[in-house]
Amino acid sequence: MSINSKTSIFLSNGQQIPIFGLGTFKTQNESEMTNLISTALDVGYRLIDTAKFYENEHLIGNSLKTIFSEGKYKREDIFIITKLFPFKGQSTLDVVKQQLKDLHVDYIDLLLIHFPFVPPSDDLQQWYQKPIYQQWAEFEEVHSLGLAKGLGISNFNCQMVIDLLQYCKVRPVVNEIELHIFNQQTRFIEFLKKIKVYPIAYSPMAKYTEVVKNETVTKIAQKNNASVAQVMIAFLLQQEDIIVIPKTEKSERLQQNFDAQKLKLCEEDMQILKNLNINKRIVNVDTAPLFKGVPIFD
Repeated sequence: MSINSKTSIFLSNGQQIPIFGLGTFKTQNESEMTNLISTALDVGYRLIDTAKFYENEHLIGNSLKTIFSEGKYKREDIFIITKLFPFKGQSTLDVVKQQLKDLHVDYIDLLLIHFPFVPPSDDLQQWYQKPIYQQWAEFEEVHSLGLAKGLGISNFNCQMVIDLLQYCKVRPVVNEIELHIFNQQTRFIEFLKKIKVYPIAYSPMAKYTEVVKNETVTKIAQKNNASVAQVMIAFLLQQEDIIVIPKTEKSERLQQNFDAQKLKLCEEDMQILKNLNINKRIVNVDTAPLFKGVPIFD
């Protein structure tokens, strides 16, 4: 392994974001959350990604309150990202104030629109989302009050990004999307980098139970004296200006994932992994009943 020296990116608004962070989806036990975050910080993590939809912001907040009280870390040591859906009828300002209360912090580093979509009624006749231009204006209000240092988007496709850039007063600085060797979105990633709406990769290890059975990936892992997870993470980090947020509920995996930053894959290995792309999403209308069959990624 050779060390990858770049550990952060300067966003277009001047914020400095770590290139590697902790995803918190599905962690629902408070003691486990506290142990997870405390261990992650000790390992070197400085980015935490969450969302209103995850229903665990209060657990993260209670954990941070405990950790901060011990004096080892303080708020400014940690970059917090959270997200929310553009539900019709909700006050974004009120929702964000509740998120801040749950997280036990005074501000969010990045506030993202989780999806440009809210699940409709089963018959698809009733739609419950705000137009994105309205949601973004409310985000800009939150930003103007200093409650969110920066704004971003998640699960936006190219056309949605272009549309938003036509009317926004405060530009989005990131787009959190599903990225891994089986869903590389190469052209879209290059576009996002060019316009400085930097990609954040969620689900970077795809469906791990399937990846560990992939002979190509396992051979590259063995060749580099690394784990399959480390290869998956390093593949993204090595492309530069991609922020990666693997999720784990097991504290013992935190160090292993974090050490993927030290792995340098050769050009041949990178090309082999690039050739594995099949545009296969883990989060899609077939795996997530939430979408009600609406093909939002098409």
